[in-house]
Amino acid sequence: MVNITFKNVGQGDSIVLEWEDKLAIIDCNLYNGGNPVLDHLKKNRVKKIEFIILSHPHTDHFSGFHELLSYCIEEDIHVNRFLHTAQSTPAFLKSANRSRESDTKLMALFALLKEMLDNKQIEIYAINDNPDMAIPLGEEFKLEVLSPSSLEIDKYIKKESYGFDEEDEKSNPDANWLSTILKISNSKYYVLLTSDAIKSSFSRIGKRKNSRLKDLKLYLGQSPHHGSKGNLNESFWQIRKRCSNTPIIISVGENHYGHPAAAVTDFFNKTPNYELRQTQNEIIISSTAQNVSRILDTFSTSVNEIHGTDLAYCLKTNTIEQLV
Repeated sequence: MVNITFKNVGQGDSIVLEWEDKLAIIDCNLYNGGNPVLDHLKKNRVKKIEFIILSHPHTDHFSGFHELLSYCIEEDIHVNRFLHTAQSTPAFLKSANRSRESDTKLMALFALLKEMLDNKQIEIYAINDNPDMAIPLGEEFKLEVLSPSSLEIDKYIKKESYGFDEEDEKSNPDANWLSTILKISNSKYYVLLTSDAIKSSFSRIGKRKNSRLKDLKLYLGQSPHHGSKGNLNESFWQIRKRCSNTPIIISVGENHYGHPAAAVTDFFNKTPNYELRQTQNEIIISSTAQNVSRILDTFSTSVNEIHGTDLAYCLKTNTIEQLV
């Protein structure tokens, strides 16, 4: 069984993975003066974190990590690995943002990580789409990195334009080249967690000959970049094999970019067998959707639909389990 919780952190990402007695974190954003992922650790009295992934070095994805790691040090909570798509050099890190405030926070995070590494409190690795990097999540599931590849990383290093700017004054949009696309799968189904991945990355991983997606059904997906129109790759999502009511999550909060874009919500609502859900504001339900609580061949899911709350999914064999 794998539980996936999309924390309500406004305009940003914070995802908690739980399986067996283990826990991992993908991104960590501060929200309304709090740290929802840290609150999750405290509430559940977590004593060990298997791994932490920073999807890419933008503030709305890393702002809560320094506080979280400091708490882990103070409370002797062991963190096995910190995984990221950046390089730990000052010049590389500073290029991901466009404000001194964000630079200072990101540099402080990596300085803390370096201190933890020196004290043998953590292992730190840069990640890419190497298929040998698969991480087991129990006996049945595994997590793989599908992006960034060398193509996206090279474009970032060469400062190739990202194409459009829907970031705040703190974040360089080019750093979205570094965004992860993560796949959680078993032998039949998969979940895609897409952070702020660029449209062309989906073209690359979506080729039919790509065996890492071929013959599997999409069980749950995430609309990249908080439902941005510029990140929507319609052909990729159209040709996915999917379940009768595959949820598409939008991690979105109050913003002035029009996220989620009408083109995104219209597309998923009109495309059969997709069901849109947001971590904040209203829950958008596709007219083609069926009840999300249903038994599938190997997965089941149940979603908390309270207005403006977390979205929690349970991936379990032949059982329905309500997450609260």
